[in-house]
Amino acid sequence: MLALAFCGCKAKPRFTESKFPLPPSVDSGVYDGQFIQVDYGFGFPVPPKWLYLRLSADQEVDEVARFCDPTRQMIVRVSVQLRNPSEKFSTKSWGEMSEQELKNHQFKIQKRDSTREYKTLDSGNWAVAPFSMEDPKGWAWSDEEWALSKDDLLIGVHATLPQEIADTDKGKKLFKALEASVSQIHWYKPIGPRGISVERFELQHFTEGFRQALESRSLSKVGGYFDEMYPERAKWNNWYQQLVLGDPKSFELKAELGGLVINGDFASASFTLTRKDKSGSKPQKYEKDFKLSKKEGHWEITYPLDKN
Repeated sequence: MLALAFCGCKAKPRFTESKFPLPPSVDSGVYDGQFIQVDYGFGFPVPPKWLYLRLSADQEVDEVARFCDPTRQMIVRVSVQLRNPSEKFSTKSWGEMSEQELKNHQFKIQKRDSTREYKTLDSGNWAVAPFSMEDPKGWAWSDEEWALSKDDLLIGVHATLPQEIADTDKGKKLFKALEASVSQIHWYKPIGPRGISVERFELQHFTEGFRQALESRSLSKVGGYFDEMYPERAKWNNWYQQLVLGDPKSFELKAELGGLVINGDFASASFTLTRKDKSGSKPQKYEKDFKLSKKEGHWEITYPLDKN
């Protein structure tokens, strides 16, 4: 089996951390160009046109994702291991561990370059151990073994490329593309035993989406969150249209989730909306309360709970 790796980069990471701490879905995968691992709560951008591959029977037990470049020359595997956070992790020890692991998979090490460190945005340093090696059939490979230790997680990104390609400009560009990606690793709240339950995630994802829709000033976006049988729909539509009336550049609109109470497939949510006109007038603040229900696996706003 090929042991594979993502590379890091010396360039300053360009990823800006999302204000929304939840992943975009309950399932791991690629969303809007970002790979998201929901069980452990991390993600990074995937190079353009790269392929996200299905895991197969030959995968390692700790493998959580697999990628390749558009030509399928470079294969990349992402792994996660749980470790004792009190145990010291060092760049030197990672290089030694990586070499032994490659030998265990019947690779003959031709050369091991010095292990290096690369900074991330806010997650510490990646340790990278570069190798030149041969497989049992005599084929030459260039291998990069990356590791990031964070709390009780050891994230590995392993990339392997045929040596004859790695020595070309094309090969160098492939490694550079990986550098730009893995250096932008970012974190989400995990879904499952390590973090939020699936049920709680679904509801919080729904209320966050509705909050963003309220700030969008789009009645059609907001309307998509309401049940078709929502009472007083015309009254709500009229109120929201009045709230966002005027030149969009002339005022700011902010929506916040003020409270959330969950009871099985039912919930109540309170949102505070504040409109602040740039003319200097006093901000207008409103509180809107709703009853929510989960129907056919999806949450919807089903009833108004406003006091007035």
